[in-house]
Amino acid sequence: MRNRLHRIWRDNRGVAAIEFGLVLPVLVVLFIGCLEVTFKIWSTQKAEKLAVTLADVIAQSQEVTVSDLQSLVTSIDKIMEPFPFGNNGVVYISSVYLPQPEDDEDDPGDPIVNWQYKKGAFSAVSRVGVENGVADLPNGFSLAVRDNVIVAEVIYKYTPIAPGVMFDEATIYRRAFFKPRLGALTDKPI
Repeated sequence: MRNRLHRIWRDNRGVAAIEFGLVLPVLVVLFIGCLEVTFKIWSTQKAEKLAVTLADVIAQSQEVTVSDLQSLVTSIDKIMEPFPFGNNGVVYISSVYLPQPEDDEDDPGDPIVNWQYKKGAFSAVSRVGVENGVADLPNGFSLAVRDNVIVAEVIYKYTPIAPGVMFDEATIYRRAFFKPRLGALTDKPI
């Protein structure tokens, strides 16, 4: 009996399987973590690309109609693939304008949101402002008098592969600013 216990104790068959069983949960957690981080970065890059594309295309127009905006936003799902945008995101396209001061004042005042177009079911508000309201632009961003800028905002709710396990849902916000090249684009699209 003593010899038999001694042989069992010295037997090293199955050690690799036991070590693998101990390391496997750590490897699975690392793998899921890497996937989550990669997908979060990828979705952020997609949102950035979407904002830049929308603002750039609008800024290249001579004039903008509601029909133009509607046909442009049909590309949202293609740009955001493989991330579902439908109920998880919203896009705001705004025209921000600094009007001529009244009575030749030195201070031109605050820039205003001339018009705004919204597409998406996700309930999030524009950080630039509301139509006909004062625009909230980043610090250091200034407009000359009678200058206009097109702002595209993308707000996307990223849902992780395994929500609540390692990461929670996150709201991604990206925006892009482009000056119109061919037209003023200050008139509200009709």
